[in-house]
Amino acid sequence: MTVLADLGFGPFDTAWLATALVLTTPILLAAVGELISERAGVLNVGLEGFMLAGAFFAYLATWGTGSLVVGVLAGIVGGMLLATVMALLCVEAKADQIVSGVGINLVAFGLTAYLFDEIFGDLAQTVVPTVGNVSIPLVSKIPEFGGVLFEQDPILYLSFLLVPAAWFLLYRTKWGLAIRAAGEMPAAADTAGISIRRIRWMAVLTAGGLAALGGAYLVIVEVAIFRQGMTAGRGFLALVAVIFGRWHPFGVLGAAFVLGATDALQLRLADDDQVPQAVWGVVAIIAAAFLVHQVLVRQRGEPRWTALALASLVAVSGIVLFATTPHVDLPSQVWRSLPYLLALVVLASAVAKARMPSKLTLPYIRGEG
Repeated sequence: MTVLADLGFGPFDTAWLATALVLTTPILLAAVGELISERAGVLNVGLEGFMLAGAFFAYLATWGTGSLVVGVLAGIVGGMLLATVMALLCVEAKADQIVSGVGINLVAFGLTAYLFDEIFGDLAQTVVPTVGNVSIPLVSKIPEFGGVLFEQDPILYLSFLLVPAAWFLLYRTKWGLAIRAAGEMPAAADTAGISIRRIRWMAVLTAGGLAALGGAYLVIVEVAIFRQGMTAGRGFLALVAVIFGRWHPFGVLGAAFVLGATDALQLRLADDDQVPQAVWGVVAIIAAAFLVHQVLVRQRGEPRWTALALASLVAVSGIVLFATTPHVDLPSQVWRSLPYLLALVVLASAVAKARMPSKLTLPYIRGEG
């Protein structure tokens, strides 16, 4: 029992936080790559396919060589090969980005299932080596949280370091300016001598490589085996994280953590026959925080009264439910679908207000703007 549990935080203890960080990592890796791609004007609906290819080829190479480094590199290359197909379709052939992405997903699902059956069909499932944790001196000894935050695998650290790196790239470098121009004003950028074709190629390949690394993470850190369809919609969650994060690196980090933490929560609550009191309390706190945000941040000088009313209702309801703790029976399937239900809520509430890159999904044809 941890200190947080002793203080009445229920499932929100350090074990939940450790799981949340691990589950956030593949979503965050894919989301950072997708952020760069979308900033350049290319929507990668095929993100799920990139992740699945990364998972399969990382497993195959690690199984064949016993080397984690080779496995990670093979996974990244596998994802980038699919990203190359995506770039050929969307950048060179000017094909519809959404249709192309769906096609990439179908190819990845079919190809990985076929190859897995052909190679491993008659073999017992083999567990491959996994990446060990790295302990950061001194800070890992901090009571309660030291081991959770500073004794994790190196890919997890890399994923969180990519966030400030992406911010620096996008907002403090000429490359970042070119990327953002390719997604906002490609005609003006082209006139200024920026190659929109090259920028979008690099952005799509970056998205493919990082998403594939996220898929490889599932194999070489989380489960040590490959299962068909094991990405389980994480690529789509990464897409949601980019929208929820409003196309900003630190916003994407927060959104990815919320989705990963929700996934960790459903694992903790899958066997519970009722909603714990702490969950109602967290609902009330989040709604109250949103309410304060709506009061402090005004849009065009006026608060959004619908949002204020909804947040007030949820906050009051959460406080009442926290105080009374009613017995609410929920089937395990509801808990398992929690991250995806949250994603639907985010899409329904955020898309209409989001300020996406103006040329996102639109192919650039010189002379047509």
